[in-house]
Amino acid sequence: MAIGTGVQYAGEYKLDECKLLSSTGVVARLDDSVIELNLFENMFTSSLMLNLVIVDKENMVMNMPIIGQEFVSLKVSTKGVGSFDFTDNVFSVHKVSGRQDASSGAQIYDINCVSTETLRNNRTRTTKSYSGTNSTIIESILRDENLINTNKEITLDETSRLRKYVAPNTRPIDFIRTITRESFSKKYGGSPHYFFFENTKGFQFRVLDSLYKQPYQGEFVASEAMKIDGENKRGNLENDYRRIINFTISHSNDTLIASRMGMLSSNLIKYNIFHKSYTQHSYNYFDNFKDFGRIDQNPIYNQVTIDEKQNTLGDFSNAKIQVHPSSNDGTHDTMHYEADTGYNYSDNNAENWLSTRRSKMLELRNGGLSIQLKTHGYCKLSAGDKIHLTLPITGKDQGKSKIDTFYEGEFLVTQLRHNFDQSERKHTMLMSAVKDSIPTDYQNVAKSIEPKGSRGQTFIH
Repeated sequence: MAIGTGVQYAGEYKLDECKLLSSTGVVARLDDSVIELNLFENMFTSSLMLNLVIVDKENMVMNMPIIGQEFVSLKVSTKGVGSFDFTDNVFSVHKVSGRQDASSGAQIYDINCVSTETLRNNRTRTTKSYSGTNSTIIESILRDENLINTNKEITLDETSRLRKYVAPNTRPIDFIRTITRESFSKKYGGSPHYFFFENTKGFQFRVLDSLYKQPYQGEFVASEAMKIDGENKRGNLENDYRRIINFTISHSNDTLIASRMGMLSSNLIKYNIFHKSYTQHSYNYFDNFKDFGRIDQNPIYNQVTIDEKQNTLGDFSNAKIQVHPSSNDGTHDTMHYEADTGYNYSDNNAENWLSTRRSKMLELRNGGLSIQLKTHGYCKLSAGDKIHLTLPITGKDQGKSKIDTFYEGEFLVTQLRHNFDQSERKHTMLMSAVKDSIPTDYQNVAKSIEPKGSRGQTFIH
């Protein structure tokens, strides 16, 4: 990351604006009242969230009053790097919490906010027919002045295939999430791994393959790893920004969840309601590993045989069974075919996406390699960005390398909390990052079956 001139220390920021706009027309500057700001981004949710910790000496909560119908205008910046500007697209206050007395007649409480679009979503529903590609349908819903009515930036990865949907009197973003699950990339070989979320750059309808193609937006190194070349590089501003303050490995290869929930293998039963027949489609993690984009080259699980029948972890398709309806009569989708025009909309072809998408979501949330880390903050990094990590090996060295090869390389930031501490004027970032593959392959031994003792005996190592 290039640091602009004039930055004095890592994590320095400027609170350019923080205003509270009440339902009664009162505008209050919060610059001297807010002691902490937290801005939350998450690839698995559709809204930004903002938390303000307030020391209130003027009893604003009663005098304005603050009743959950206010707006917060906010701008914070990192000199020479960028800013988070929410002065035009403000946040909506939805509640005040944690209210308690403080010294000298003041009180402390939290003002909790969400994107204004979230409140619009909660008070509207859509009941209409939509047709076109999924990406154009989603954009039309977000721009619709009777629904979400956003003027924020929308980044869309174009989808393929014409679809037709009828929104069943549902909230707009719930409907967007429904069609997100049935979206296929036009550019990346029909990849079904789409996400819909909001980050500091606006609304994102992105396919995972596209996110993986981005250049990484931050390079972070654990403190001990900075000394591997024999030189302690702390103290330099650039390296302070790169330094990981602390980290926790959240999970690594949860085989119980991966097996039970269908990440490693599953069986899809596709029932045709037109012909009253069904077909079965098996998913195998190893066989399908390279179907769509990965952040690295090799699986995070080993394709070694685990029993005397030469099965691998991916060969147990009945570990998770899914049933999905179809209405294809052999030539077209009968649910989407219009007799007057002959307009043939696409079948959802669940066998091409349902199992692999389920596997991917589990991989990113529960079954892959995940790490939480705290770093010095700057106003550029967002959820959905890639970062590069370097962690040291602890304990006995394995060969000449002193770098943890499992947790080295590129990761995807799925969750991000920007913390702005007004007392120290310090911006830190707490982020969750995951990877769905590793740079080096495992050694595949000839025989590595699950041990079991003889009947009536206990197996002892």
